[in-house]
Amino acid sequence: DLKVEQSPPSLIIREGQAGINCDHSVTTSDTLLWYRQDQGKSLESLFLLMSNGAVRKKGGLTASLDTKARRSPLHITASHPGLSAIYFCAMDAVSS
Repeated sequence: DLKVEQSPPSLIIREGQAGINCDHSVTTSDTLLWYRQDQGKSLESLFLLMSNGAVRKKGGLTASLDTKARRSPLHITASHPGLSAIYFCAMDAVSS
């Protein structure tokens, strides 16, 4: 079974740094995607991570990919109200 799980399921940040982990069971792909969705709007693509050790940064967010640990953390490095949204991770994988 393919599984993709985020933890914690919800996060409230007052100030400072925080993060969300995306853990997965996928072994057939190294491609992980992070999305955000603002209230009442459609999904916005944030990051496309395609290799082990990949790191991407954008507007107070940093995402990385560890394919061996099957994990991708999304770090909020500088919290501000503009980062308030729902964040999703997804794997590009084919079930074998």
